[in-house]
Amino acid sequence: MSSEFGKGLCYCLGLFLCHSERDFNSKSDICNRPDLWFNGASDHLYELQIPKDLPRNLKLRLSNLQTKVLHWGHGFDSKNKPTEEDKLWAINEAKKLLLLIDKHFKIKTEKGDWQ
Repeated sequence: MSSEFGKGLCYCLGLFLCHSERDFNSKSDICNRPDLWFNGASDHLYELQIPKDLPRNLKLRLSNLQTKVLHWGHGFDSKNKPTEEDKLWAINEAKKLLLLIDKHFKIKTEKGDWQ
C-alpha cells in the first residue's frame, strides 16, 4: 500500500515545510489564510514516524507538532481557527526539530543565515 502524502520522519517534516516556501512565492488565499494553509500542509504529518529511540523531549516535541498541526488543519473548529502566529510557530518548530534530529545523530549542524 502506498502513502498518499508521504511517510517517514525527516521526509514528512520536509514536505510540510515545502508549503511554507510556497507561501513566500504566492498571493493566493490558500497561503494567506492560515486555516487553508494548515489544511494542505498538515496532510504530510499524518504518517509522521517518530522513532522510539529518540530522546523523550524530542519525541514529545514531534508529537506535539503533529497533534497541533493536524488539529489546525482538520479540526474544523470555527471558534479557534489557527492564526498567522500559529503558522509561524509550526514552521519554526519543524525547522528546529530537523536541526535537533541532526544533532541527535551527531551530524555537524548549524543554522544558515537565510532560513
